[in-house]
Amino acid sequence: MSVRIIDSNPHGELSSETLDAFVARAQIQLPSEYREFLLLYNGGRPIPSFFWIRPQEDGSTMQQFFGLHEGPQHLCIETYVGEERYGIPQSMVPIGDDGTGNFICMGVGQYNLGEIFFLDHDAHPYQTPDSMEGITRLAGSLGEFLDNLATSPDS
Repeated sequence: MSVRIIDSNPHGELSSETLDAFVARAQIQLPSEYREFLLLYNGGRPIPSFFWIRPQEDGSTMQQFFGLHEGPQHLCIETYVGEERYGIPQSMVPIGDDGTGNFICMGVGQYNLGEIFFLDHDAHPYQTPDSMEGITRLAGSLGEFLDNLATSPDS
């Protein structure tokens, strides 16, 4: 199934220079696949949007992708990589949310670069963000995650 991103660039387009400056400030690596995605969409909502957290047992939806912009802080990736990480592990950046307080994150560490994770805000210990408790691996890459999105649990 092909995923469409609607409402892309909701707070303006992203330049390569702005993206490079963010990567340097955050001292992280981003997979080229995700860099291209950010430069093209810089936010937006996927259709379809359903994904499994635990196959045939527990799922959620990708409410929206975050971007790099001067818009609302809670929709900006940079909000979550500074000194206040909002419980996000150092080896991850949130790339979006499910609309209920949970984050969809991408690995930016040496051993998880590009992998996609679900961070359950009810199960993940906010005060010890580098714990993997409450974090579930969803996919090995952004492309795999997008390919696995479905219209419903039955898809």
